[in-house]
Order: sequence, then structure tokens, then C-alpha cells
Amino acid sequence: MTADDAALTAWIAGLEPPRREGVYMRHSPAGPYSCWSGDRWFGDAAVPEAAAASRQPSKYRSAPWRGLATAPSEPCWSCRGHTVIDRGYDAESDVDLIDECIEC
Repeated sequence: MTADDAALTAWIAGLEPPRREGVYMRHSPAGPYSCWSGDRWFGDAAVPEAAAASRQPSKYRSAPWRGLATAPSEPCWSCRGHTVIDRGYDAESDVDLIDECIEC
């Protein structure tokens, strides 16, 4: 997150999961950025964009985390303001992999 610390929540205990899916800052050894999917952490990346794109589960399930205290004025990291995320087409299942952005 590029926002200053005043725009971020306080650190929250790792046993309490976020209520919204998306990218969060996490304390070491996790992170410094990870993406919460609603039931597990992904990413453990150096930058928010990499955490948002990662599908590699985090090894650290209970590291403290924090996120933005208010909605950002710039487009989200996941869809860049397009409101959908296009991950292509799965020919095997004949499914378009387009989803509504969970951040917007």
C-alpha cells in the first residue's frame, strides 16, 4: 500500500481474519503484502500488485495484518479501475475466467 500510516488501520491480531477480501499488509515473517481470499491468505509478496495476482497460499496463517482505513481514491490494485478481473479462458471446462473485482 502506498498510503501513509494515517490512512491505515491499526495492526490486527492474526487470528482475527479480515472481513473483506483483498490485499493487506502483514507482519514478518509473512508478507509484507498478502491477499485475503475470504478463507485463506495468498501472496506473501514484496508489492501489493504481486500479492493480488498470486495464487500461492501463504505459509503463515496467523500473522498480524492491517489495511486501508478508508477507500482509496485511486483505482484498486486488482483490476486497475476496470471493475472486473479477466484471467482468460479455461478450454477444459469451457468457462470464461472473468470475475467482478472484489476490491471495488
